[in-house]
Formats: sequence, structure tokens, C-alpha cells
Amino acid sequence: MTLKESFANVLRGIRSKRNLTQRQLSEVTSRTYLSKLEAGKSSITLDKLDQLSEHLNLSPLTLLASTLSERAGEPVGNLVLKLRDELQELLQDGERSRLALPGNATLAMPALLRAYRKSSTERSAQVSGQAELSFPE
Repeated sequence: MTLKESFANVLRGIRSKRNLTQRQLSEVTSRTYLSKLEAGKSSITLDKLDQLSEHLNLSPLTLLASTLSERAGEPVGNLVLKLRDELQELLQDGERSRLALPGNATLAMPALLRAYRKSSTERSAQVSGQAELSFPE
């Protein structure tokens, strides 16, 4: 399965589970583009991934992890553990200053998630007419 097909399955599944129509997501992107994404005929940009995930009240990381899990046929939890290990390895290799990662390797994952959640909440509060997002800790 290609990455586009995996993303298509994840996006369709999340949209369906949340009882959202493509029209309801047209505030974020055109229905034509969304249709192409859900058919696996187009790739998403990082900016559009960020906008779409915010509208779905999800982290872009959740959409990406779910997509990679779908493609690999591997549980998302395994991918999260791999992510944690890779981040810790980067911290140990002295990449912290260039990547703006937290200094404590054992707290890297929770700190990164809290940082994302905080920035996502701040961004949504700045957008006129949108409710503030909140994520459980």
C-alpha cells in the first residue's frame, strides 16, 4: 500500500467516524482536493496537514502516525515508541540545540507533546470564529 493510499484510508476513516462530510471540511480545503486526498490521488502538503488536523481536533503527528501504522500494518504504539527512541538518540548525539528539543532526554516525548498542544491551542485561539482547542494531558 502506498503512503497516499494509507493517508486516504486514515482521513476517510476519521472523517466518517466523526460524522463529517467533505463539505464540512471545505472550510479547510476544496472538496475537489479533499476528494483527491481520500482517493489516494494527491499528496498533502505540510501546511494543509496542519490545517486539516487542527479542524479535526488532532495533532498532525496523530494523522501521520496513523498513516504510517496503516501502511506498515503495525500498531501506532510501536511507532510512538520508535519516535521516542529516535528523539532520545538525537538528544544524546548533541542535536538538541539545532532541533530545539528539550534538554532532558527522559522527558523529550511528553515535553514535545505538551509544546505542540500549547502551540496548537494558541493558534486556534488566534483564528477568528474558532473555538479554542483543548487536549487532555
